[in-house]
Amino acid sequence: MNNKESAPNHTPDHIQFQMDAPNQRHLQDLPWQLPLEEWPAQGIVPLLIRRGDSRHPVIFVEREGLRYAIKETTPSMAKREIANLREIDQRGIPVVTPIGSVIVPAPPLLLDEHGPGGVPQYISGDRGYTVTSLAPRVIPHVLLYRIPFTRKNKQRILSAIALLLIELHEHGVYWGDPSLANVLIRIAGRRIQAILADAETVDFFSEPVNDNLREQDLAAFGESLMWQAEDMRQAQELPEEAELIDDKDFRYLEQRYRILRREHVQLLSSSSGFITRYQFLRMLEALNKGGFSILGMGGHAFQQLATVLPGWYQRRIHELLGIHIPPNYAHRFYNTILSHQYQLSKNGGHDVSLEEAAKDWYTRYHLPAILFLRQHLTSDQDPMQAYFSLLEYRWKLSLKVGYEVPMEDAALQWAMQQVETEKLGAVDPATLARWWHDREAVAQILETPLIDGEKLEPLLSKEEQPLVHLSASELDQKLTEILEQPEKE
Repeated sequence: MNNKESAPNHTPDHIQFQMDAPNQRHLQDLPWQLPLEEWPAQGIVPLLIRRGDSRHPVIFVEREGLRYAIKETTPSMAKREIANLREIDQRGIPVVTPIGSVIVPAPPLLLDEHGPGGVPQYISGDRGYTVTSLAPRVIPHVLLYRIPFTRKNKQRILSAIALLLIELHEHGVYWGDPSLANVLIRIAGRRIQAILADAETVDFFSEPVNDNLREQDLAAFGESLMWQAEDMRQAQELPEEAELIDDKDFRYLEQRYRILRREHVQLLSSSSGFITRYQFLRMLEALNKGGFSILGMGGHAFQQLATVLPGWYQRRIHELLGIHIPPNYAHRFYNTILSHQYQLSKNGGHDVSLEEAAKDWYTRYHLPAILFLRQHLTSDQDPMQAYFSLLEYRWKLSLKVGYEVPMEDAALQWAMQQVETEKLGAVDPATLARWWHDREAVAQILETPLIDGEKLEPLLSKEEQPLVHLSASELDQKLTEILEQPEKE
């Protein structure tokens, strides 16, 4: 999946698109002649995704089903960053996919009205834009900052960032500006991954980065954690005295980095025997079979209410909702609807029919849960087991905080419990990439395939079954629409 920069393409307004023709077609009708901050007033609806603090304006847009991140900077910096991103990608390190740069000519800007000799000084007013593809299943910072920053959650995120730092340093990349704002956190199935999202300041070496530069990157990331803790505190509406990140977190990052560095050396020495594509593919197959099984369900979430003939619960659920629940989960699912009926009746002060309760449950809980699982489950996971795990987690979380936790918040927190980042893995991503015959993105090489939509089809009514076959961006958009619908009182 090599991205080669094409020769500059000029629009009638002399705007230069330095990218391939398909992406240019998607992007050329955007209002490039205006600064990014003025785009919404021109009818460009940005995606509801917020990244961390940035020195430059950034906007996220969707064009014909594809999602792009566009950053405004100078022409030289835009070209430099795209070149840096492509080099990092070539070295097999998780990074946002570079699309290209856009250069927009503009009138010179007055720097000093009374320059040397009384002559006004001007600088170029030309603008540059860095365009990258928005990685699928990335957690928006606005959600990431809202999850409970328990010690374990922080360790999961910091472990993923430590792995990214190792990949960069061991493959000759000095970051120069490491921070949580400059990474994207991605959760898919059993894996959490930190993806480099800003490459303005990187430097490249033909050998692993020296110890001095490694320490500089580690120290810089530690400093960034302290000031970004304030963003997290405000996102969670915590009091000023609340301390989300402390010295222990930075020491944990350092510890994970040094352990992973030792593991990296061992893996490199043990992977030298993989010299054929066949051997490599066999190794990938073995990797995909590894991982951690989903946490088992303990106890019973709902009381067993009745004993009936085999198949009755399945048939009754199908009558109510038109969906097919596996036999071993049907009784539990039916009791969930009964429990929801009781809660609706209690809250409304009047009797709610089972049919009404079932439809309300389907719309508010079942459908968004299934679509969320379509985005995050791996192919070897049991969707119904994960379904009840997610809903029970949300229920317990709501009881703990005293209000009904939004599905998107609970789902993110649940997903954080399902992943493990303590190990480097059988071999590092960049080593895998070097053995790939037709090189693919590292995330695609290492990632276990997501669950097939056909496996989830029976769990939805015929009207909604096509949703589980949508592309990643379309599915994400649909799930967002469902979650943003106001809930009935």
